[in-house]
Amino acid sequence: MREPFRIPVVRVTPEWQPRTALSRRPLERGIGAETLSPPTPTGPTIRLSCGLLTGMVVPVNVWEAIRAPAFGSVERRTVGHALGDHAYGESGIEFLLVDRSGPDQRTRTFRADVHFLADLPEVYRDGDNARLLPTGAIYNTVLALGARHTTAEPEVYALALAKRFLEAAPPVGTADIHLAASDLSPLEAGASPPGVRHFTAAPLPRDHARVTLSRDGGVAVRGGLRDVELFVTAGATFTGFARDEYTTTQVFTDRVFGARLDVTWRLADEEADYRGCRSRAHQALTEAFAGHTSRSSQHTFHHLGSAVLDACSGISEVLVEGVHLTRALVDLSPFGVENEGRVYTAADAPSSTVSVVVHRA
Repeated sequence: MREPFRIPVVRVTPEWQPRTALSRRPLERGIGAETLSPPTPTGPTIRLSCGLLTGMVVPVNVWEAIRAPAFGSVERRTVGHALGDHAYGESGIEFLLVDRSGPDQRTRTFRADVHFLADLPEVYRDGDNARLLPTGAIYNTVLALGARHTTAEPEVYALALAKRFLEAAPPVGTADIHLAASDLSPLEAGASPPGVRHFTAAPLPRDHARVTLSRDGGVAVRGGLRDVELFVTAGATFTGFARDEYTTTQVFTDRVFGARLDVTWRLADEEADYRGCRSRAHQALTEAFAGHTSRSSQHTFHHLGSAVLDACSGISEVLVEGVHLTRALVDLSPFGVENEGRVYTAADAPSSTVSVVVHRA
């Protein structure tokens, strides 16, 4: 009579023994052999696919010790883990672009941040880099395309980068490009030789653009201004606010007011007049602030966002975000000096943050 198939009993040695001890028990179907009762998996495991053992999950180290061709194929997996959304990119790419195409040369400093939302599970899970575009290539692409966009507005340059990255890296589903640019100011004093221009430090605010391009064709083009700083020496108010037991804020009917903010707008048309729109938006910001009586930071930020929306018909929505710059009178009385609105603190921390989105109805 043929002897029934028996599963070999494995002796577990200390150097690879799993945390949960293996136990021996008869097979439930009663073939009369002893088998290993697998522990609760705590690390990499395999799923067996062989007769009565189909579906059994055992630690990888146990399987490697009892590996036999008769056990059939296995599926390797990690119990209790699944790879979610994953992204990578290159940030803080700083460089200078010089436009020499005309007599009035233009010099701008740039900072680029590039992020990819990709489908690269094998890179994270298995360390297989075959489809991974290195971040060094991202850096080089930004500079190489910069040479072709010395006269372009940040939105145009960012859109070109996004399209290039989707072409070069098929696993990338969405490319998110953020550019910040500052024009250096030309010096008018003194005569310069032909073809030579002198510049000084870039003034604020800075231009910025953000383009998000998806492989399915979805695109969002945003432009804006960063580090817009505004200040008024009198006339601002802050009254009628809510109070609780921890409120110590004073009522102000005539105070100084300062803010540092970023203004970002979304453009409905990829072919919009980016430079003209930015110029009109900047002018609208300054004029709106000059003719405005602030009743709170929130009130002022909304007023400024509305002004930008009115200044450019191609804008569909505006985000105004930033900080209220607390400027408190310094107490000089210990020195016998009266401070009649002359000396204020200028600390930026802690700061009160505000943001508001204004869009067309």
